[in-house]
Amino acid sequence: MIDLVKVGRKIKEVFGAIDNLSKFKKFSKLKASYIEYDKFADSDLRQGYFCYNCIYWVNTLGGQCMLVKNEGMDVMGKESSVIAPHGCCAGYEPNFDKIDDTRKGERRKKLNTTDVSDVTR
Repeated sequence: MIDLVKVGRKIKEVFGAIDNLSKFKKFSKLKASYIEYDKFADSDLRQGYFCYNCIYWVNTLGGQCMLVKNEGMDVMGKESSVIAPHGCCAGYEPNFDKIDDTRKGERRKKLNTTDVSDVTR
């Protein structure tokens, strides 16, 4: 038999968590340095610094972020009401469960600036 009191408490707990999340102060798109390039809309979003790969991005209602407000203008002046999966901002944190490692077959090593900069002058 289902204990309706426990189910009711669980529902209140879940909705309370959602309500608390919505009460956090989010950054405007401009303050977060959010940018959305339409030319990246058809890109492989699993490779690159896109909102799709960010731990703060949620795929609901076209795309939302836990840090950045949906409404408003990005740094290029484009206005929209979503956080696009092909956008990116200064708060980007990779979601390693979504992002592809482009170095498949190679042994991973920690990279530093000398590994990726051109110092062969």
